[in-house]
Amino acid sequence: MYIKNDIQGFNMEYSTNDLRAVSIFINAMNNNKLSKADILLLNYLMMKYAGFEQGKSFVINQSKIAEDFALKQPNVSRSLKKLVASGLLKSEGLNTFSIDMK
Repeated sequence: MYIKNDIQGFNMEYSTNDLRAVSIFINAMNNNKLSKADILLLNYLMMKYAGFEQGKSFVINQSKIAEDFALKQPNVSRSLKKLVASGLLKSEGLNTFSIDMK
């Protein structure tokens, strides 16, 4: 099923599966008390590493991400742990992850 919506001149068409993924994300964000930094990191990982593909494995460099975000590496590590605990990010080994919004 597809839903059409016209918001401020933007014609958007999306499926109910897209809405389900957004709902899952919002629930995980709320239930796990994800911070703004956690959410920004997840978005960064989805865009830069996963190419918006769910289940695609990618290897990250926490120091490089910390540098990109002007954070300390332990803060990146803490956010990654929270994202894995929330179920939105799946750990597949040492610095290897995939996006898991099912």
